[in-house]
Amino acid sequence: MLITKKFESSAVNTFKNGNPVNFIYGKNEFLYTKKNIKYLDLVCGSAVTILGHGNTKHKKIAREVINTGIFHTGTRLPNKYREQLYLKLNEILPNNLNCFHLANSGTEAVETALKAVQFATGKKGVISFTGGYHGRTIGALSVTYDKKLRNDFHTLTKNIFFPYPGTYKNKKEKYTLKECLSYAKNYISKNKKSLPPVAIIECVQAVSGIIIPPKIFIREIFKLFKKNKIYIIVDEIWNGMGRTGQFFSFQKFNVKPDIVCLGKALSSTLPLSAVAGPKKLLKSWPSGIHTSTFQGNPVACALSTSTINQIIQNNLLDRVKEIENILKDSLFTLNQAIFIKEIRVFGAQAGIEFINSQGNPNKEIVVKLVKKLLLKKIIVYAGGEKGNVLMLIPPIIIKYINLKKSLNIIIKEILI
Repeated sequence: MLITKKFESSAVNTFKNGNPVNFIYGKNEFLYTKKNIKYLDLVCGSAVTILGHGNTKHKKIAREVINTGIFHTGTRLPNKYREQLYLKLNEILPNNLNCFHLANSGTEAVETALKAVQFATGKKGVISFTGGYHGRTIGALSVTYDKKLRNDFHTLTKNIFFPYPGTYKNKKEKYTLKECLSYAKNYISKNKKSLPPVAIIECVQAVSGIIIPPKIFIREIFKLFKKNKIYIIVDEIWNGMGRTGQFFSFQKFNVKPDIVCLGKALSSTLPLSAVAGPKKLLKSWPSGIHTSTFQGNPVACALSTSTINQIIQNNLLDRVKEIENILKDSLFTLNQAIFIKEIRVFGAQAGIEFINSQGNPNKEIVVKLVKKLLLKKIIVYAGGEKGNVLMLIPPIIIKYINLKKSLNIIIKEILI
């Protein structure tokens, strides 16, 4: 840890909340220290390890790939593991999303999707939403709303932020459904000749604190954009791969995106992301115009295929629904607490939003709770637009009894 502190860039958040716990191995929903003390992981490495730690099938498959001696082929040479993943993605995605571009991170996937539309249309500009988070490279940062992340950098894309229901419009008030739909319709009506070619949206905003919009908002926005021939990118980097109880969150809202970005839990282990779109879009640009040295890594692709297979074979989407019920049954008992503004649960994830006596966002209590729960051997996450949301992101293989026990401890600590 001392070596990390000495040499690591300060931009990395390893020591943001003091000295972290140093883990040496993991199994299922637990991480273990050198002294074999176990901690319950309700963070999943920022929503990555959806199948938990030390997955037996993953370890077996990783060994099989490594034993071939082919760790890397680059983009000019195909490998069977990449092809197997393409077939599996084609199986679980809608028919119109039948062409794929692999990358290494969610941010790269967003960059790829934005570039693909810009190349195909010859137009610039993007519509995104207040509260939206899509990554931290310059292009992805352009469509990320958080001004604390954007203000120190010169972003590239001419971007317009539409309001998203449930996100903050000032220190206390949040945008309503009516305000959001009215703004979107008015803007498009007044700017028909200069509309951006593409919009990017999360059906449920994750980093901003599990913001769940009314279904009618997503459906009406989709209708509006499609009517005006605006490509719709759905960012499924956090919510995809079963987190919401369907493979993809857009399925919960019964809408059809033009492009989908995947990442995080796509392999549930190693760096891997993907863009899925129609062939008319992703086969329109010339070979080699947008590549990445490590895209389509054989081990990562094999583990991604394994992730999808395990979700299907083990009926894990049904487990997500049970996890959602457990989260609701436990956490909604806090609804009357005066220092809680809202409790939001969507699939296997929850956000508890805290306010102070003046009704303003209370970031301090969340920071304290994260530290207190770590002492109780429970790892949780501080998030939200204002940093005032305690976030729970359990692996979807978590034992129900362990989830219930941890929720009892969390509720007790909140009420102290």
